[in-house]
Amino acid sequence: MTEKKNAGLLNSIGLCYHRLQKYEEAVESFSKVLKLNPFSLDAYIGRGNAYLEYGHSKGTRQALKDFLTAVHINPVCIKARLCLGYSLQALGKFQKAWTQFSAAIHCDPSCHNAYDGRAIVCLQMGDIFAAFQDTNAALKITTNAELLTNRGVINQFMGYLNCAMHDYQQAITKDPSYALAYFNAANVYFVNKQFSQANDYYTKAIELDPQNESAFLNRAITNTLLRNFEEAKTDFEKAISLSPLSAAIYFNKANLYSMLQQYEQAEEDISKALSIQPYDALLYKLRADIRGKMGLIKEAIADYKKAISIQELINSN
Repeated sequence: MTEKKNAGLLNSIGLCYHRLQKYEEAVESFSKVLKLNPFSLDAYIGRGNAYLEYGHSKGTRQALKDFLTAVHINPVCIKARLCLGYSLQALGKFQKAWTQFSAAIHCDPSCHNAYDGRAIVCLQMGDIFAAFQDTNAALKITTNAELLTNRGVINQFMGYLNCAMHDYQQAITKDPSYALAYFNAANVYFVNKQFSQANDYYTKAIELDPQNESAFLNRAITNTLLRNFEEAKTDFEKAISLSPLSAAIYFNKANLYSMLQQYEQAEEDISKALSIQPYDALLYKLRADIRGKMGLIKEAIADYKKAISIQELINSN
């Protein structure tokens, strides 16, 4: 009895460590549970989820082992099947992940998370219609902002922008604090060249999720198109602070400074983009344009030649 209580206490401690983002301590606590009870499903699942948070493939593979063990102990455990599916998905094993989500649906046809997981995997495998069907199946079971947003993404993939916007607006109505719905709606406004509306929605997305560098980048581009240049500069700097190794941010920032005829700053930014992503023809092309405007003709020609050689190499493959 005491051993069972200790295992329960250690499991709770592991969950607390996980919530505190102390993942190594969580793994250690769940491992102690498994020494006391080698058949504890909760401990295998808990430890697997902590391993997933390590953020590298080795941790994901460790998680995979724990989830597989949990499934072997209890093949009808929905939670174990879902976690196994997510970890396989994270490793890029989409067909195997699809199989696990399908098994979860077979065990419990009312599990909306299984339909949602399978829908995302279908999307990653390029089967857009199957993804749409699974998301609709999940929405018949329950309606929430995440599912509505996911269906919006699928509609967007299929080119149905009006349907996508309808889903995003429904998601916002369902949960006004769901940042991703605002961000995706802003992207639709941007594609439709409704830049003022896009700017408003990016702003709302940033208010709700201030760590989203993509929202800052997209708002920076939107502000550039709206000729709000100072706001654009601020957004680019914030995006860089959140994601300092993003070539796309430096590329777009260089475009802004080139437009403002501040060529030295533009050249510095595009060179930084190339240091991050050195085999990109478009980056060399932009730097060549900028260097040409600076009067650096020899360097500009060298960049044009480099852009052409990279593009020819890509085309030959």
